[in-house]
Amino acid sequence: ILDLYFAQVREGIEKTLRDDSLPPLDRLRAWLDLQIRFLKKAEMRNGCLIGNFSIEAADHSEAIRRRLVEIFDEIQQSIAYCLRAAVKARQVRPATNYDELASFLYSSLQGAILQAKAERSAMPLERFKKFLFSTVLR
Repeated sequence: ILDLYFAQVREGIEKTLRDDSLPPLDRLRAWLDLQIRFLKKAEMRNGCLIGNFSIEAADHSEAIRRRLVEIFDEIQQSIAYCLRAAVKARQVRPATNYDELASFLYSSLQGAILQAKAERSAMPLERFKKFLFSTVLR
């Protein structure tokens, strides 16, 4: 089930973060908007299966834990790919460590998803997105 879910996630990544026809920060914004729309469909009740598995199953199955690490890595690499393009396009400061920023961004997004699930509100995600673009990526 995790791999089926991740196949959908990967498809969204290809259409956004890795779509070189779009400006890099537009790709990042589109990817975040995709996440928010997906979560809104379930009225913020389900959260992210990757995050849910991390919380619930990682301690009980080494195979699942390892697969989650691979998934996190692939997602973070895709975010870093987009951020690297943003640096090249001078949309983000040249001194930006895009690998570290990608890790921070995805971890923060997962936290916002958990909070959104608990509150059953998109507000934590919207706040995250607003702060990311207005402050972190300036």
